[in-house]
Amino acid sequence: MEIKGSAVRTIPEFVKTRFPEKYDEWFSLLPPPSRAIFSGFIKPSDWYNLYDAAVMPTEAISKIAFGGDLNKASWECGRFSAEATLKGMYRFFLMAVPSRTVVTSGGRILTTFYKPVQFKVAESGAGHVKIHVTQVDDRSGMVENRIAGWIEKALEIQGLKAARVDISQSLAKGDPVVEISIIWS
Repeated sequence: MEIKGSAVRTIPEFVKTRFPEKYDEWFSLLPPPSRAIFSGFIKPSDWYNLYDAAVMPTEAISKIAFGGDLNKASWECGRFSAEATLKGMYRFFLMAVPSRTVVTSGGRILTTFYKPVQFKVAESGAGHVKIHVTQVDDRSGMVENRIAGWIEKALEIQGLKAARVDISQSLAKGDPVVEISIIWS
């Protein structure tokens, strides 16, 4: 599985912004393949190995800032990534369409950051949606938490402060798919 460089770039930006005094400690915890990625220029349009470019760096973030809680670190990285990447036309899109459209179309935006990944609306009603994410090759929970955090922040950017985003099925917990439940008013 791979992650787009534009998403990878948000990981060191997150550390520098939220925990600037811990950046060197974070970098020192990276294994050599991850360190090589973050030592060079990360091309926004290139694809990188998910494990080396995101899972291991996020695990290091969890150790320096979240008491080893990879899920919390991943969720917060996803929120930061939404803030960093939803600019220009993407932000205009968020502000111009109804919440249901943001949630059901958000998968198309997220497929530009991960491959292979498929998003499908499994259930949709007034004020709620369940999304299934498939073809995710990550049993650590990092990808699903990062995506859920991203969705939560995207809805906040749109102006929905009362949105609730939960992972109702998880590959990390042995479920067959990732299911993200979103409720808003």
